[in-house]
Parts: sequence; structure tokens; C-alpha cells
Amino acid sequence: MFADLPILSLTIWLPIIGGILVLASGDKVPHATRWTALIVAILTFVVSLALYSGFDITTAEMQFVERTPWIALFNIEYYLAVDGISMPLIILTTFISIFVIIAGWDVIKYKPSHYMAAFLIMEGVMVGVFSALDAMLFYVFWEAMLIPMFLIIGVWGGPNRVYATIKFFLYTFFGRCLCWWRLFICTFTPVVGISSRSILSSWD
Repeated sequence: MFADLPILSLTIWLPIIGGILVLASGDKVPHATRWTALIVAILTFVVSLALYSGFDITTAEMQFVERTPWIALFNIEYYLAVDGISMPLIILTTFISIFVIIAGWDVIKYKPSHYMAAFLIMEGVMVGVFSALDAMLFYVFWEAMLIPMFLIIGVWGGPNRVYATIKFFLYTFFGRCLCWWRLFICTFTPVVGISSRSILSSWD
């Protein structure tokens, strides 16, 4: 029923676009901003439930596949799909995001629109991390996820937020360097023998 719909793209881009709208709305009417963020989070969760209801447990194949060329020159694709592991992780992400918005409802007084927008955008890119099957697309989503996380820690992270932000940057910096080096090798080293950036091809 839902297999032909771009459920994954909707689950990714709905909170991202919603986060941008929340950010653009500003803090003049914080109550409306909070309600907008909550509605977007609930809608995203409802959309993600289609992954569960339409999931075929009788096959090990990737499902809800969305695949289209992105940067053809470098053989990079917009390639999304889920399996029995990533599907529940996506639903868990969209479900928890609702409670994240509620938890900060009255606690966050400083720039609530920025706070809500950061979590909504992070929700969308986290879904992208769980569903990306192109290595470069995965890397883009992974790096994009770190930006709102970095801001959340740095702005609303408590008394030691500067120290925590520096540690967060250093730990993730070394990880992203290793990830980028692996992508570089897969692209420019013919010995690897991978003509596609598809994560699945590395298991063949």
C-alpha cells in the first residue's frame, strides 16, 4: 500500500522543512512556535508508522527503496531504503522526538524557536542516517546531524557547555576524518574495485 510512496523522503524532509519554518517564525510568539514544532513532530511520527504497517517481514530485501541519480559525475545517488533494523530505529527516533519537544516546552526560555528547530532538523537528518544506502549521502546526513547537535550542546548545554562542545567537536572530528578517508579510497583507488558508492555493494 505504501511501497510506492516516498515515505522515507517524507519522514526526512518533513521535520527539516518544519524546523526551518519554526526557525523562521522567531520567538515573538513562543507558544505558537512550540505548538508548531509539536505538530510537525507528531505528523512525522504518523508518517513513519507507514514503514511499520507496510513492512514485509517475510523477506530480507531492502524495502521502501528510493533511488535516483544525485551527482552523476561521481556516481553519487539519492539512495534510501530500510531493513528490519533501520525501520524500528527510524520509528523510535520520530517517537522520541515528540517527547523531546514536550520536555523543553516550559524549560527552554532562551530562543525556544532555535531549540525546537534544531531538534526537528536533527530528527530529519537522523532518519537520513538510518536509511541512506549511498556512502556519500550517508556522510552528508551524518555531518548535517552534527551541526544542530553541536549548537544544542553549545547553547543549551548547561554550565560546562563550552568544555562539552570542544570535546564533542574533537571526538567527532577524528571520526569524520576516518569516514572521509574511506570515501576517498573507495572513489580514487581502483584496487578496491567498487564502482558504486552503494553501501550494499561493499558486502557483495
